[in-house]
Formats: sequence, structure tokens, C-alpha cells
Amino acid sequence: METTIERVIFLQGIELFADIASEQLAHLAGITKSYSADNNEVLFKEGDRSQSMFILINGKVQLHRNGELRKELTDPIAIGVWGFFDGEEQLTSAICKEESSFLVIDRIDFYDLLEDRVQLSQGLLKYFVKRIRKLTELSDAIV
Repeated sequence: METTIERVIFLQGIELFADIASEQLAHLAGITKSYSADNNEVLFKEGDRSQSMFILINGKVQLHRNGELRKELTDPIAIGVWGFFDGEEQLTSAICKEESSFLVIDRIDFYDLLEDRVQLSQGLLKYFVKRIRKLTELSDAIV
């Protein structure tokens, strides 16, 4: 994924960025870096402080929590989002189970970008509200 246009088109398909306008995604694409990980490479460990968000382009990543497999990811998705945004510890460990490709966003670069891009913030806020709604609906269904 070489060009900014290719990255923008790719980012539009990621749920986290779905409500962000293309011109704002172009700014975001400008701060992404390509990264290739080997089989069994650990992207981050449960309890680590997050410095980066990984956006899976292709490959396979397993998420483990308390030593148990919680989810296997093969479709494009943002990984490590919660720790990235709140600056707290990662809730899971992320381990590549085959060679995998990512776009990586550095936390400091991202927050520098947000300072001047209110539309970007608004799109992200929509995503988090949707996620909180889903979690609330799930917890209401359980109670």
C-alpha cells in the first residue's frame, strides 16, 4: 500500500474510520507507516502501555487475555484501539500467527494531528458512541 490514495481507500473500510471524510482520512493516511510482522511476533502484551495502533491489512492475529485465546483476526481491523486512545494498559496480547502486514499509527503523531482536525475527532466520537451503545445493549440483554 504505497500511495496516500490507496491508504485512504483502505482506511475507509475500517470500522473505526468509517465516519471520517476522505479529506480527513488523507491526513491520517499521511502519518501511517507500513509494518510487516513475522509468524509468532508479539505486537503488544496485555498490560503494556500503548504507543501505537495496528491496522491489519492481511495475515492472522490472535488476541489473548489472561492467557486464553479470545479472538482470531484475519479481516482488516484496527488492533489495540482502547489502550491507544485512553493511554491505559492493553487489555489483551496480540500475537501474529502468520506473516502479517499492518499500517501503524503512532500515538503522539495521531494526537498532534487531532489538534488541528476537529472533523477527524467527530468521526471517531461517532465510532465510540456506537461501540458503547452495542456494549450497553449486550449488557442489558445479559442482566
